[in-house]
Amino acid sequence: MTSKTIVLITGGNAGIGYETVAKLAADHPSTHHILMGTRSLAKGASALKALGSPSNVSPLELDITSDASIAAAVSQIKETYGKLDVLVNNAGTAGANFGDVVPPSLHGKDKTLREVYTHVYGVNVISTAVLTDALTPLLDAASPGPAKVIFISSTLGSIGTFVAGYHIVQCPWYNSSKAAVNYLSAWYSRVKPEWRVNAVCPGLNATGLNHVPLNEETHPKNGAVRACELVDQGAEGVTGTYSRRGLDKESGDVIPW
Repeated sequence: MTSKTIVLITGGNAGIGYETVAKLAADHPSTHHILMGTRSLAKGASALKALGSPSNVSPLELDITSDASIAAAVSQIKETYGKLDVLVNNAGTAGANFGDVVPPSLHGKDKTLREVYTHVYGVNVISTAVLTDALTPLLDAASPGPAKVIFISSTLGSIGTFVAGYHIVQCPWYNSSKAAVNYLSAWYSRVKPEWRVNAVCPGLNATGLNHVPLNEETHPKNGAVRACELVDQGAEGVTGTYSRRGLDKESGDVIPW
């Protein structure tokens, strides 16, 4: 197993995370082992069954908002595999009412604007940062290297795109959290030059984060494409980039920071 590429995808049991698990598992049946991060092993088991129970996918209980859960997951990865080759930081939230005017609602209850910002930043930024830091020793042990870390972001987090006239989406708590996620990506690309670290916008897809109707154009499988391209790049793959799916598999469609 340690000769395989070990991949962890947070929030891997649904939406874009699920589709990323599905694509990587199907594209690399004998070389990659995919850890499907899931807050509930029951949900992970259900998602695994929906995939057809491929032998190269294992659900991993991981709630990124819980230090205890992170510690347990890191310990399990270390004991089982001794390394982590790829981390896809996909788990996130937009707040329950994506794009609604404040006061939004979280978990069916009205919340103050402060509570919504705290919740969204707590998941998207703080928890993602804590998890990445906790996994650093295992990523440093990636073999053969380099380790790859992908932060799932959004074009809504692009300050350059926004000030250039991009349409206003009334969800500043989410948009600004993704700008912060972009900084985390840039930070790790600088302090860990031996890694390959990139931010990715999956595009507008019908997921649990929003109210977008599901069709072929908005299917979450489209959101997995760019992240999987980056996973597949070799040791000399790009790092320090911010992109989405494009015609060029190497550089993708570059997004201004």
